[in-house]
Amino acid sequence: MIKLIFFVFIFSIELIAQETLESIQRQIKAVQAETTRENKMHQDEKKRHADFIENGRKKVLALNNQKTSLTNDMDSIRVELKRIQEHRQKSLSRLHFYEQKKKKYRESLIQKIDSLQYIFQTDFPYKNTESIKEISDIAFQLKQAYINELDAITRSVEVFLNRIQLGYTTEVWKGELSVENRKLRGSFLRYGAITTIFVRLDAQEVYYLSKNSETGFSWTPVKEDLELRTKLKEALKVAEAKTAPKIVEIPIYLLKEAHHD
Repeated sequence: MIKLIFFVFIFSIELIAQETLESIQRQIKAVQAETTRENKMHQDEKKRHADFIENGRKKVLALNNQKTSLTNDMDSIRVELKRIQEHRQKSLSRLHFYEQKKKKYRESLIQKIDSLQYIFQTDFPYKNTESIKEISDIAFQLKQAYINELDAITRSVEVFLNRIQLGYTTEVWKGELSVENRKLRGSFLRYGAITTIFVRLDAQEVYYLSKNSETGFSWTPVKEDLELRTKLKEALKVAEAKTAPKIVEIPIYLLKEAHHD
């Protein structure tokens, strides 16, 4: 009986020992597996860390390269900006210079155009008022910048051309002559821009336009010179188509005195 109990006890101890050994072995394997997993995780983490460090190094290197490139670009931009600013300053200086020069030219042109009024005031007395007004308007419009310099010059030349055109035209009209504190009714004959003849309605008085450098244009009466009176009357009749066309003589002015042709 005692032996049986001892055997059972021994057997139980062996079973317990066997179970304990297997448990320990399982735990060891579990620990080994966990250790292996931990080692693998550690290696993976180490690799990720190394990769992170490498990526970080590459990014830092790339950023440094970009910074260097950006710095170089900024330096180039600063140099270009400085060049542009210098060029702009020179352009502004030149622009200011030309603007001032243009302003002086405009002012000079205005004075010259405005001074042309005197020429028309002393010019052959025919529509002088209209020409003077045109020149005055051109000078005013140029001064107010309503027109530019080219337009002002072109329009001024047109006024002169219109005045020159007078030399190629002849005109006859009836009107009133104010002379010697009297007003006479009669007929006028303008021959170009050379002279104008006036014959009173009753043909008793005849005048022609003369000029000298001191008094300018004035009406000269034809009194004792009967031959000249006849020629002037005849010239008016030819111009009015009251007689057959023919060559007639008229007085013209030259320098200070009037001369007969």
